[in-house]
Amino acid sequence: MSDTLSTIGADRRRTRAHAARETARHAPPADLGAQWRRTLRRWPTILATWLVVAALAVLAGLLWPPSYQATASLTVTPAAVNPLTGESGEEKIEMHTEAATLSSQQVALRAAAELEDVPFERADPKLAEELLEAADTEAPSQSQVLRVTVSDTDPQEAADRANALAAAYLEDRAGTVTAAAEAAVERLDDSIASLSKDDTQDSAVEQLREQRTAASLIAPTPGRIISDAVAPENPSSAGLLLFTAGGLVGGLVLGVLAGLLRERTDRSVHRPERLAEAGTASVVTLRSEDDEDGALELLRLLARDGEGSVPGPGSRLAVHSARPGQAEVAVRALRSVLEQWGGTVELVDEETLTSAVGPLDDWLTLQDAPPTVLLAVVPPRTSTAQLAALTDRIDGLVVTVDARSELSRSRGLLDRLAGRRAAVVPAFVLQRQARPAPAGTTGA
Repeated sequence: MSDTLSTIGADRRRTRAHAARETARHAPPADLGAQWRRTLRRWPTILATWLVVAALAVLAGLLWPPSYQATASLTVTPAAVNPLTGESGEEKIEMHTEAATLSSQQVALRAAAELEDVPFERADPKLAEELLEAADTEAPSQSQVLRVTVSDTDPQEAADRANALAAAYLEDRAGTVTAAAEAAVERLDDSIASLSKDDTQDSAVEQLREQRTAASLIAPTPGRIISDAVAPENPSSAGLLLFTAGGLVGGLVLGVLAGLLRERTDRSVHRPERLAEAGTASVVTLRSEDDEDGALELLRLLARDGEGSVPGPGSRLAVHSARPGQAEVAVRALRSVLEQWGGTVELVDEETLTSAVGPLDDWLTLQDAPPTVLLAVVPPRTSTAQLAALTDRIDGLVVTVDARSELSRSRGLLDRLAGRRAAVVPAFVLQRQARPAPAGTTGA
């Protein structure tokens, strides 16, 4: 009868283990809500990252120098006559080309010479480079307006430099238009002198003379400043308040990302939920060697039966832990509960445990006989193959882990032991070591 019940119990456990593996293999997609809750469990990492980023943002806001921006606006007036041909009619202006001209090295050198009050030939090239780096030029669409904005740590310096660039551009454009007109006049003079020698070209000469007159009347100032840059009162750069707000928001985002990364890369068990998420058997949390509820839950899962919670006489249980001394916590918890129920626990070695008989599935009520359990502690360095062989010869195995246990190793061990004769139950133990036994006592 005992052998029959043992065989039936082993078959039932293998069937349940197979079903558990199939469920894990065909598990539904990850729950984003569950992933979010797991990430929030890393609140120390999130909080630390948030505080560090916020502190750095406040420090940057205090140390970052303020920046001021000043803008000068000007219009570009087309010449009355095309300076290249001398023909009448307004010059066609490409504002994007004029904006590029305002940002040119030539204009920057003129502005540098004006700021230093020196001739153009003695302008400082370094100052010109600074002007180009600090200036931003734009040409609004459908208009003949140019805007030049200069940034500087000194508000008055920003205004002076913007006005200098605007004035330098107009001066450069005026010089370009005047030079082109003079070249056109000179070219027309040569053509008139050549055609004047032929009496048959009087009409052509007259047209050239009209073009020369028009070219000589080209205005030398093809534009004007419509809005001088003034020194701004407030900085345009981000202030301390903006730095702080950015640090708080950015720190929170980075903190959540750090928590998620920590959750994904942490190789330790850390908490029982991480072990249970792998699709393994139910994980029992054992807070200490005095945790009666945890010990009763261990016995219930070891029994694999809903009609009782105490193993029958001769049940063979083993406790294994990868950390020395930790298995003793589970042994004391199980022993305390069983003795409170009127049973006895005998600590034996592995050889005695595997040679004893009396499967866990042979249930007797408390009225028939008190339970007696044979309990052995498996050494930490026992290999997975040895544990697998042991579970085929006993009734139940408790595998204890803690927050520092390696997650992949614990999962691999539980997967390897699934489907064996013995019921295998993982226990997450919060107490790292068993307390020293009181003076005058022996055993566990």
